[in-house]
Amino acid sequence: MSAYEVVDAHYVEEHIGKMPLVDVRPTLRFDTGHIPTAVNIRLDVAQMTDDAGAELAEMFQDHGIGQHDAAIVYCQCGPHAKMACELLAGQGYDQLRLYQGSMDDWVKDPARPVETAGESFVK
Repeated sequence: MSAYEVVDAHYVEEHIGKMPLVDVRPTLRFDTGHIPTAVNIRLDVAQMTDDAGAELAEMFQDHGIGQHDAAIVYCQCGPHAKMACELLAGQGYDQLRLYQGSMDDWVKDPARPVETAGESFVK
């Protein structure tokens, strides 16, 4: 069994506000538009260190997300979120959900809400 579960947009919609949602994209992309309630924990920052997995785990812990806490991870189109899940799995994280379609999939439905730098709207 994988250390993370792959989920779809319906799952994300059902868990907004009930489970931490982590956007691993750079801040500019996050500020331009993200799924409501998401926090920005940048994978690129973690990758600048000697131990990206340990750095990313520390960043998650700084946001109150521990090794056995469920959280949904996404990026722009999936690969970086998957990389983040794999790095965190190596640090003992075992309850992550990978939103494989990520933002590209999320914005395909204009009824889904998107937040930008402090504002929430439906596209």
